[in-house]
Amino acid sequence: MASNLEQMSVLKRIPFPGHMIKPRWKYTGVTSLSELQVKTYLIQHPKVFENFVLESIPESKLEELLQLKRDRPNIAAIGEQSIALQSLYLKDRVKEIAEVLTTSYNEKDQQRRMVETTHVLGRAINANDFAFYVPTHNETMLSLYQNGELVPCGPVGKNLTVAAHAVLEKKTIVVRDLQMDSRFPKGISPKRMKDCSVLCVPVVLPSADTVGVMEFTRDQLKQPFSDADVQVTNAVVSWMAACIHENGLKRILDTQHELNEFLLEITKGLFKDITCADKVAKTILHFTKDLLDADRCSMYVIDEEQSKSYIAYEDTGTKGADGEEVYKKRKVHDLQIEDKIAWEVIEKGKVINIYNAYDDARFDKETDKKSGYYTKHILCMPIHHKDQIFGVTKIVNCLHHDHFTKADEEYFSLFSDYCALALHYSRIYSLLYQQQTIYKVAVDVLQYHIVCAEEEVLSLQQKPYIENEAIPDTFFSPDFYAYYHVESLPRLFIYIASDLFGEDTFEMEKLCRFILTVRKNYRPVTYHNWEHGFHVAHALWQMIKANEDIFTKFEKMALIIGGICHDLDHRGYNNDFFQKLNLPLASLYSTSVMEQHHYKQTITILHTDGQDIFSFLNGSQYKEMLELLRNHIIATDLALYFPNQKEASKRLEEGTFDLNDKTARACCKALMMTAADLCAVAKPWDTQIETVDRLYNEFYQQGDEEKKQGLTPIPMMDRENSKDQPKQQIGFINFICIPLYNTLSQIIDGVEPYVEGCLMNREKWTEKCEQEC
Repeated sequence: MASNLEQMSVLKRIPFPGHMIKPRWKYTGVTSLSELQVKTYLIQHPKVFENFVLESIPESKLEELLQLKRDRPNIAAIGEQSIALQSLYLKDRVKEIAEVLTTSYNEKDQQRRMVETTHVLGRAINANDFAFYVPTHNETMLSLYQNGELVPCGPVGKNLTVAAHAVLEKKTIVVRDLQMDSRFPKGISPKRMKDCSVLCVPVVLPSADTVGVMEFTRDQLKQPFSDADVQVTNAVVSWMAACIHENGLKRILDTQHELNEFLLEITKGLFKDITCADKVAKTILHFTKDLLDADRCSMYVIDEEQSKSYIAYEDTGTKGADGEEVYKKRKVHDLQIEDKIAWEVIEKGKVINIYNAYDDARFDKETDKKSGYYTKHILCMPIHHKDQIFGVTKIVNCLHHDHFTKADEEYFSLFSDYCALALHYSRIYSLLYQQQTIYKVAVDVLQYHIVCAEEEVLSLQQKPYIENEAIPDTFFSPDFYAYYHVESLPRLFIYIASDLFGEDTFEMEKLCRFILTVRKNYRPVTYHNWEHGFHVAHALWQMIKANEDIFTKFEKMALIIGGICHDLDHRGYNNDFFQKLNLPLASLYSTSVMEQHHYKQTITILHTDGQDIFSFLNGSQYKEMLELLRNHIIATDLALYFPNQKEASKRLEEGTFDLNDKTARACCKALMMTAADLCAVAKPWDTQIETVDRLYNEFYQQGDEEKKQGLTPIPMMDRENSKDQPKQQIGFINFICIPLYNTLSQIIDGVEPYVEGCLMNREKWTEKCEQEC
């Protein structure tokens, strides 16, 4: 046998072009002995091997072999691996094995199964050694699986190791001669073996995620890996990838079952007590964190009331006394500035998956500084159904992996449909609840208001125009006082309309019915009544007459109609009253409660048959008219006066106020509406006194009602402070009225009488204050 071994020589070919892919090993002499037979003989007759080494192998070669042995990782040869590690495949029932493989949801369990399979494959293809790697850091780094732990061993890419190249290319790589292959200068990490053949197979899922890499090596004593070896390995690895993918699908199905339960719970809740959007949002966030095993999760939902605004639900990372996660709710007006990542997802409708947030320019590092939290991974995905986007979910810091995978994206994509449906149904029920509120308000209005009597319409229609001698002398000045001419007011309004728009613009029957219905829709409160509405329309008419060429016909119409209708169905209480007592109107409108109601009431009248005075307009013109009406009526909310005053004053000081500018023009008309609404403050002293009495009568009624409800009214509405009326009026004139009229007088003509009236009445109130003191 010794002679046979002596006849066996290993001749290494010199690498020439075209020879690189040929076998490096050539056997001479006896060809009837297989490599396995030789190895078996040497294992059974170790003395023969020892004699051969001592007699035939030079000392330098022995030292070289010992060094190679030391450089190899501390992994036993494949034939010596612990049988316990591969015990799964020793079961005699394939069904039991399949059940274990298809229920390994945990990532570590799956890695252990892949290592076991690598052991078995290594033996099957007669490899000398093997290694199993796991791609990390979003498949940019590679780690070696050793004793259940991942040991970092370098980046993924070309011109590195064989495994690093396989992950990048996502395909099987066969290296017949590692030492002669220039593509892999770093060989096989962490081993320093060069004189070997390598078979490297990445485990790539249908989702394109690479979950592992199997690397097999054969030393120089064996033939390089053949096509048959590749075939066996690819067959096993392909089934393994399919199995892991099946695990993911099963996880999705299990999640889907939970989601069905979730939707069922929401449906029950909706029918039980109309679930609010906040509860739905928090439930979605809870399920999202659980589904993707994330540390934190936040969401931006598009605000239904203001399409450019968002409702943010932020994960605080804390739990309440009830053990539930605490989410902070707030309104976001500019998402692009607040969160560039979320804004980009909503704008483009695409997923953003960030491995390292601090390497991404879109991430705002200041948020971590303020909160003390460290953000590493971000998965930001839209919540949409078909073409409708409801919001965006921002999932932070993956707990089961070093980044969010494509599989995580797929899981949430399925979940996103359920989220969208849940939010959609929540909105539907919210809309139904709003419709119920609208119905309650409508019933309340209808119980009080009735359409004007037909005989009143016929009477006015027969004689719509007032005779010149019947027109009050003060009608053509700001001093006009409607309470002295109540019966003539409908005809005086027709006079204003005819004076500005001619007698043929409006159908007379419709105009008569409209103005009488408007009069009927004012409640008999002491101040915010029909006469006050007429005062506002009259003041606007005076201002328009003094500036004939500034405003368009549409603007003039919207100002006059907006003025006469601006306080329709006023109940004698201010906006705060409805909000404090949480009355239906406050639930219906979040801001400018009464003003929005006045506008809705105006639209209701205009949409009523026989009172649609704008029927001569086409569709686009009518839409424009309603928008102007809304802007003018809403502008009478005194809370909006201050920003309008500030904007106008700033432009006037800078010399940039231009009525041809859209913003400046809107600002001017808003100030005109406020000036007309407060015109009583500039009327003669005798009517000023009477008007203030009417106003305080309403104030004190509201104060009394608030006291009944256990609230404390503001001093102006507390009748116990009636002695302070002069001081309060002086403050009102100084703080609001004089700045208003002074500013407006710099923009349009015809405002000076109001400035003078304010100053005169302030002097009277000052005298009265001094007398009482």
